Amino acid sequence: MSRYVPPHRKREEDVDLTNPASEGYQRAAWLALMRSITGIFNRLTVETLEHSTVELFRENIIRGRGLLARTAMRTQQDNPDLSPVLCALLSRVNKELPDVVLLLCQRLVVNWNLGYRRRDWLYLENISRFIGDLYLFRIVEVEVVYQILLKHLLSDKRSDEDIDQASKLFRNTFRAMSARSRGTFHQEILTPFRDMLAMDDETLRLSARSQAVLESCMKDVQQWERVKDDKDLIAGSLILFDLEDQTHHDLDLEEPYALESELDRFAHDPDYVAHEAKYEETRKLILGEDWEVAMLEEAAVAEAAADEEEEEDGEALQAEEAHADGSGGAPADTAKHLINEEERKIRKNVYLAMRSSVRADEAVHKILKEMKPQTERTICFMVIEGCCEEKSYKRVYGMTAERLCKSNSRFKAFFVESFHTRYQQAQSLTIKQIEYSCKVFSHLLRTDSLFWSRCFSVMDIVQANESQRLFIQYLFQNLAEEMTMPKLVERLQQDRDLEYAAAKLFPMRQGVPQLEIAIDLYVAMGLGELTAPLRNALLNHKDDRKRPRDD
Repeated sequence: MSRYVPPHRKREEDVDLTNPASEGYQRAAWLALMRSITGIFNRLTVETLEHSTVELFRENIIRGRGLLARTAMRTQQDNPDLSPVLCALLSRVNKELPDVVLLLCQRLVVNWNLGYRRRDWLYLENISRFIGDLYLFRIVEVEVVYQILLKHLLSDKRSDEDIDQASKLFRNTFRAMSARSRGTFHQEILTPFRDMLAMDDETLRLSARSQAVLESCMKDVQQWERVKDDKDLIAGSLILFDLEDQTHHDLDLEEPYALESELDRFAHDPDYVAHEAKYEETRKLILGEDWEVAMLEEAAVAEAAADEEEEEDGEALQAEEAHADGSGGAPADTAKHLINEEERKIRKNVYLAMRSSVRADEAVHKILKEMKPQTERTICFMVIEGCCEEKSYKRVYGMTAERLCKSNSRFKAFFVESFHTRYQQAQSLTIKQIEYSCKVFSHLLRTDSLFWSRCFSVMDIVQANESQRLFIQYLFQNLAEEMTMPKLVERLQQDRDLEYAAAKLFPMRQGVPQLEIAIDLYVAMGLGELTAPLRNALLNHKDDRKRPRDD
């Protein structure tokens, strides 16, 4: 919770950063750990895979296992094609520290079930792919893959989307399932496939499209049987050790695993020094006794290479300036500079499209016409940022965002990411930026362009700072204005997904202190109508406390 710190107390806290037992020291270490883990996953490629594993083990990933799980899932959702590389990295972590990866696996199962209930097909496809790749690297057992496939195939509400989801996971995993347990694979998966294709009952028969998809899957199996001896299941560049030595996790799709979301947040550790010393022993067993020396040598080599590259760039620039003619020479941009230049160009096009359009349909047409592949994220963030730069709020931004979400599901995912980013970084925003951002997001929520549960899952009314509470206040006030307060209350109470996703926003299952704080905050925001369930939960808690004394 954010608070005002007087200058003399601030100086005391700064001095206290030298004491590992102090909260200030541990909080700073936690933020550094968060940045390190995020940076490692952001830089992860096939080329940096082996180095990334070493970097990851240098950090205390036992303490940061919640951060690791959260970052891995976000990275995979943002870039599903990176999934095999992520699983290669996680397979190495799992070999040494299986409990760290077990938390990620359990969260994937819980989130798969949430996505399935919401029928969020893009989100579900990415998680299924992640679980499938974890199976390929022998991190999870095959049973959970069977469960996912049969859940789609045998669902009472089966649709063509279910068949598509099952076929994508099947194509990703059938080679490994056939190679590792041929008999079980034929009995559990291929037999249901054949039965569905031979179905005579008109009410249960597949659509022509779904039949074609399943027949295509069966043909893939036949083709694989002919060439399986000549192809590897996993690319050699992704195998860091003998996968036969891997630790396996047996998951159950029906098991209500605990998310342990408290591991994602900072908590003061009274035994911090002892726990760090214990992890240091583990780190030496994994990386060797001289891991710190090796790290310093790497840093020295990297610094020398950077200095040399800087000198070469300086010499090249001087030579170019000296020999440039009147038309000027072409700049030797680096890849990073080209990417930044391309992003600036995209932002400029979005800004010009918004400013030059009268209606939202016109703006969306211009944006999609100029859009290049894999630029959805930049477009989403630019729509929000462009709105915040206006002198007064313009509804065209919210309507443009709505049409983008309905044109492509990738826009949905990135607007959710921008929602999370704006909320988490609210302290660095001005009041106007928070207000205008909330107006856009409230429009997207009211029109069901975004899933409420995915947006609300990041918000915590008790632990939020002042800026984040202002974000919550503006968001609900705008929703109440657009929907009316009774309909907003009805939506919050009837949406089953929000019961879990908004557990921190409406902490009905927490203790009396948290309930009282939440009620007071909502009343202070002018949102007292939202507190009826919280008040009922508070009364129930108090009644439970009184009951033993009455007996």
